[in-house]
Amino acid sequence: MRVRQAVAGRESGFTLLEALLALAAALTVAAVIPALLSVRPLGADVSVDGFTHLEWRLFLQQLQIELHETERWTADGATLYLQKWNGDKVSFSLIKSDVIRQVNGAGNETALRHVRAVSYRAGVRGLFVQVSATDGNVYEAFVARAF
Repeated sequence: MRVRQAVAGRESGFTLLEALLALAAALTVAAVIPALLSVRPLGADVSVDGFTHLEWRLFLQQLQIELHETERWTADGATLYLQKWNGDKVSFSLIKSDVIRQVNGAGNETALRHVRAVSYRAGVRGLFVQVSATDGNVYEAFVARAF
């Protein structure tokens, strides 16, 4: 009768040390990826503390959402008044260098920063908005209501 002896050898698989090293490498890569995605090219004219196009677009989107929820709107030069379907009265007005949104005369939500002047003109199907930024640029838009 033959007896087979198991030879002590290496089995395939990871040791605890190898698993920890692989985990450390994966965490390092995961920590570096967000930093690489936020890198901006040199000379990019993105203002960190000033009027930005992103804030302007967000302001216009917010106004469009507000108009969709509005029964009627009126403009008094630098102040916009919206009468909501639920009875709330929303206003957008320039205070210092910020456009402030208030609901029923309460609250101070900053809707747009670094503004020198703002004017609203109410139209039949929407609203004409003109903003002069503190950097001297003038931005104009028509915010339309779908219905």
